Amino acid sequence: MNNPNEKPGMRVKEKEEQQEQIMLKCSLCGKKLFANESSDIIIEKISGSKYHFDSPQCVMMFKRLNHVYGANLKNFIGTSQFIADPFWDRIIPTEEEIKEINQEINKPDIRVIDNREEALKISMQLIKAAKNEILLLFSSANAFYRRIVRADGLDVMREILQSQSGQEIKIRILTPFDEKISDFIDNLKNSFKVDVKYLAEPLQLKVTILVVDRTHSMAVELVNDNVDSSIDAMGLSTYSNSKSTVLYYVSIFESLWKQADIYKKAEDLYDQLKYKNETQREFLNIAAHELRNPIQPILGLAEVMLSNKNLNVIQQEELLRIIVNNAKKLHFLTNNLLDIARIDENLFSLELQELDILQLANDVIKETTSQINDKKIQIILKCSDNSINVIGDKNRLNQVFLNLINNSIKYTDEGDIVVSIKRSSSENSKSNNDHHNDNVALVRIIDRGLGIPPPIIQKLFSKFTKGSKTGTGLGLFICKNIVEGHGGKIWAENNADKGATFSFTIPIKNK
Repeated sequence: MNNPNEKPGMRVKEKEEQQEQIMLKCSLCGKKLFANESSDIIIEKISGSKYHFDSPQCVMMFKRLNHVYGANLKNFIGTSQFIADPFWDRIIPTEEEIKEINQEINKPDIRVIDNREEALKISMQLIKAAKNEILLLFSSANAFYRRIVRADGLDVMREILQSQSGQEIKIRILTPFDEKISDFIDNLKNSFKVDVKYLAEPLQLKVTILVVDRTHSMAVELVNDNVDSSIDAMGLSTYSNSKSTVLYYVSIFESLWKQADIYKKAEDLYDQLKYKNETQREFLNIAAHELRNPIQPILGLAEVMLSNKNLNVIQQEELLRIIVNNAKKLHFLTNNLLDIARIDENLFSLELQELDILQLANDVIKETTSQINDKKIQIILKCSDNSINVIGDKNRLNQVFLNLINNSIKYTDEGDIVVSIKRSSSENSKSNNDHHNDNVALVRIIDRGLGIPPPIIQKLFSKFTKGSKTGTGLGLFICKNIVEGHGGKIWAENNADKGATFSFTIPIKNK
């Protein structure tokens, strides 16, 4: 039955369109190609004529046959069996044909991708296909967090590095700094062969750049950094395998990589100068206070002696004794300041000679006993040998003993302070084990005092480190330089029950 609303010629037009759809075939294999699937149809102009193809393989095979058979090619086309026929494997294309085909296959691909899911998928495929190198520049610390931490980028990295080619892949990452990723990055550096550097604020870009093997690049625009999803944060993306485009992004990355190094060194230098200025300012305040302490009684008591003519000999001797003790403190402090200057200028030197370290320790103990005053302290020297000869600087080793014993007296109210000296081996000097190859004198000063505060125990021998509000914090630093100048070692530890033990070694004179 005819449709009354149907216009004349409509059925004829539909028939023609159906015939056109049926007649549109692959010029090689004869496969039917429908107009509504035109996006899958490949149209090529070869030798001045237009052809339709079902796939790139058909295009390549058609060109190869056309080169061999020319006009006779029409006798072969339209037969699908040739696609799988071994005949194709026996055709040897000429050099010019290969060049033409390669140019067609390797044609640079530059695409702007507005589909964010597709862009993310391509990025992951590129990373997984890496053979030599991955360069990643993140637009923000949040971008790094979204992709590497939250989106399991770490798992992808682990797969790459654990693969057969993973041992050769170099992964470098540039990212802005943020507290929430710093710990993760430290663990990342320790766990994988990944080099990560932070971008200073002036170097940061609003685009994330990925370069794989210096042959593929992907640049992703950042449009919203305040979201949790990478998809929501992304804008347009650009993919390219064009050599010039990829190398352009490589040059950006390498330039920022070097500048990140420069900024890091500048920051470190600034921090060092800032720390040095702060410590020097603090030291000047401490030194002024410490110098004032002995100077005041020296001046005050000297004036008393000059103004009071009625002082008897005993009173004068008592005042002079206080003046001498404070003068010694002043002398000790000024010597420390001079030693610090020598150490900083690498002018610190030792005058080595053979000496008995037992005799030296005994002399120091006699000298320091007078400083105990009213404290219930006894200093005891313990050694199974009658003498232990070492090669050392007598004055400098005397300085070490004085400093360590005085520290023990300062922080101990009662109990014995034991100065233990024995022969030991340098390999076992930090243990209680004796060894037949005794090549050092091991000295321990063991007290029953307050012990070493945990916050400072790791930096105890650093400059300006103090265990109390008094003192300059220079003594232990100088002791460390003296001992190490002799070729020995020095360390400290808290006792299991109470107090602390300071230990050092000095090489014994060879027999």
